[in-house]
Amino acid sequence: MPNQHQPAAASPCPISRAARHSLCVAPLALSLMAVLATAASPPGPSQAELDSAAEATDSWLMTNKSYDGHRYVALDRINTRNVATLRAVCTYDSGVEAPAQSSPVLHDGRIYFTAGQTTLAIDASDCHEIWRHQWVLKGKAVSLVNRGVAIQAGRLFRGTADGHLIALAMADGALQWDRQITGADNSQYLSMPAMVVAGAVVFGTAGADWGGRGWIGAFSTADGAQLWRYDALPKPGTPGAESWHPEAALAHGGASFWTPVVVDRARNTVFVASGNPAPDFFGEARLGDNLGTNSAVALDLASGQALASRQFVPHDTHDWDLTQVGPLIDGPFKGQAGQRLVVAGKDGRLRIVDRQSLAPLSDLAIVRQQNGDQPASATGVHVCPGLLGGQEWSSSAYDPQQRLVITPMVDWCGTVVHDATAPLHKVGEHYYGGRIDQDPIADARGVLAAVDASSGLLAWRLETPAPMLANVTATAGGITFAADLAGTLYAVDSRSGAVLLRHALGSSAGGGLLSYALGTTQYVAAVHGPVSAFFGGGKGTTKLSLLALP
Repeated sequence: MPNQHQPAAASPCPISRAARHSLCVAPLALSLMAVLATAASPPGPSQAELDSAAEATDSWLMTNKSYDGHRYVALDRINTRNVATLRAVCTYDSGVEAPAQSSPVLHDGRIYFTAGQTTLAIDASDCHEIWRHQWVLKGKAVSLVNRGVAIQAGRLFRGTADGHLIALAMADGALQWDRQITGADNSQYLSMPAMVVAGAVVFGTAGADWGGRGWIGAFSTADGAQLWRYDALPKPGTPGAESWHPEAALAHGGASFWTPVVVDRARNTVFVASGNPAPDFFGEARLGDNLGTNSAVALDLASGQALASRQFVPHDTHDWDLTQVGPLIDGPFKGQAGQRLVVAGKDGRLRIVDRQSLAPLSDLAIVRQQNGDQPASATGVHVCPGLLGGQEWSSSAYDPQQRLVITPMVDWCGTVVHDATAPLHKVGEHYYGGRIDQDPIADARGVLAAVDASSGLLAWRLETPAPMLANVTATAGGITFAADLAGTLYAVDSRSGAVLLRHALGSSAGGGLLSYALGTTQYVAAVHGPVSAFFGGGKGTTKLSLLALP
């Protein structure tokens, strides 16, 4: 059979033949909750539950908690007075060697997340495995990374490295349907976390670094049938094509979709971020602004029609993807009422923009800036941030109490060099046209910065000794949780930026980080393991650790 799912042993700390196990700090009896979670067939969240996800404290129903992308939970059992006493509860080891970039979701006491092509369900209180599904590749894959799932009405949705969009049963991981929407022949793969809304799975393609031509679409939750498709790049002869010289460059022009989207439910608008143009570093092969790349786009949820689009990094030769659209913010900005959107990316800048026009209202550099206006050259240009700097796939949080956007970034420079001649596109090969030589990783730093949503000004900035690649979560207890590549989980005072706790996870953190309550206990969950070969995140298996107060 091409796809298998395997239930775990009914033990709180099972060790299977593949060395998959939970490492429990203290012996744990199998709780009634664990028994029920294993035996029950959870129906999954309804659309009404998804719409009210921001208020829920016992669930985490989508990558960034709620459609507005706030990554904020109204829990204060863990707070500035007691957070220093957090302790480890258990660690789940998937046994899967894969980039640990997944963002978990939580429903009915179960955490669902991915490790490469493996999908996992574990108990959210004691880490025991409930089921796993292993996708066996049916075709070639240009990249194996995966960043998470979406859930609704008893089904779980995710993409695969060989271009399939699939649905699994939340109850036991059984395959419900499978739709191939792209693949390596198109120089593409699927890595972003899905978003489910109004009976549609919103999902896009990655692969710009291989010359894939990016698009994002909506697919029926019932059977995966395509509902609409939005192509990031203009077609030859249409508006925007004049920004590509020659127009033939559009055939392999890039623009990936690999990071979360946000949804304005009042207007049924989905906001998406497109990535870098291709070839990455050889700008002479695609003269002009290269419209459609490094852009924030507002799409009508029903039709996929573009309502607004704005490019933030024109004619990019530094691989400075726009990576973040969100959170959505309402309220005054510089004394004017309105609705805003946060936009950020690998150029290391955080912008607050008008939600309708996408016009920038503020633009703040969070990490070092050097030679950003200088294109790659044959002799090399030192740029800050480099290819691996700025805000990567890691999502920001919004604390409505303090009106602060809290963002994780990487401060790491590099030297961009382009080839002597224009590259030829070849399926299955990187379409770079050059390279970037990162500065020594010892020079890389992480940055956690808080930006005042009322002014666009910096409220505080914390520098850490290793890149910040994990998602950030804010809580009503005045705590912001973040984590870095050194495997340190940080609990930070949201008001001041003061570090209140440093906890060693045991391996690099570069995935989801969330907090929730089950019964009287508030938990913090963190995905960790080998993050990325680019970042030297080490080898090992994808893990998930739970922490709680004693």
